[in-house]
Amino acid sequence: MIFFSELFAALEIAAPILFYFVGFIAVLVTAVSKSGFGGAVALGIPMLLLVTSPRVALAVTLPILLIIDVWVVFFSDNKIDYKLLLIMLIFGLLGHFFGWYFFDYISNATLVTFISLMSLITVFAYFRKRFFPVKLGIVGNLPFQKRPIALWSWGGFWCTLSGIASFISVSGGIPLQIFLMSCKVPRYTFIGSAGAFFFILNLTKVPLYWDLGILSKSSGLVSLLLLPAIPIGIKLGQKINNKISDEQFYLLLHIILGIVGLQLLYSVIV
Repeated sequence: MIFFSELFAALEIAAPILFYFVGFIAVLVTAVSKSGFGGAVALGIPMLLLVTSPRVALAVTLPILLIIDVWVVFFSDNKIDYKLLLIMLIFGLLGHFFGWYFFDYISNATLVTFISLMSLITVFAYFRKRFFPVKLGIVGNLPFQKRPIALWSWGGFWCTLSGIASFISVSGGIPLQIFLMSCKVPRYTFIGSAGAFFFILNLTKVPLYWDLGILSKSSGLVSLLLLPAIPIGIKLGQKINNKISDEQFYLLLHIILGIVGLQLLYSVIV
């Protein structure tokens, strides 16, 4: 008991039991989302920010994401478009470099504000598309795969943004989703390519996060305590995927994300 008290105290976590409960749910939802529905909604970090600081949330989440990504990439039936993956990685890693270089200049309040705004923008974009669908002119000129200049320029912008957002807030899924949806890839190619992209990006975070002092032995041990949520979430994701549609699942997740995003923004303002 003393060991656990000292462990959470080292990370300045004031309410260990509450943190573990919220963390377990966050990992569970992330595993469900990535294993059964493509993982487009980054709910884990916003949830953890309700009970801890951005640096601790990033440190605890990284090993969890790596393990889930291993399953998505190597132990599922998803496909990878290697041409798109090359474009995604070139610019995603460039975004990571920007995130690493400027990270120490970003305060905790700025990080929380950024993550809350990204959450709310994600929710707004989802419901706008759901209730007021608009066909963008650029989509009508697709496929991008037959237009190399457009493919690289479009991918350069959104994948660089994805790399930056992934590094500082683990919210790179939305920019990447915009790019892949524009390329009109099949669902399993979407999930497989995105999974491979974030697996490699998350691997590169390990030395960079260590350099910034984000990762520590204590954060690694806390991540280890949350590991049981992963297999439960993967199995649950597979079962839920057979019971409800993607639309129903993401409607629920976006409602939760909106509530969490508003709570985070409120905590910064007041």
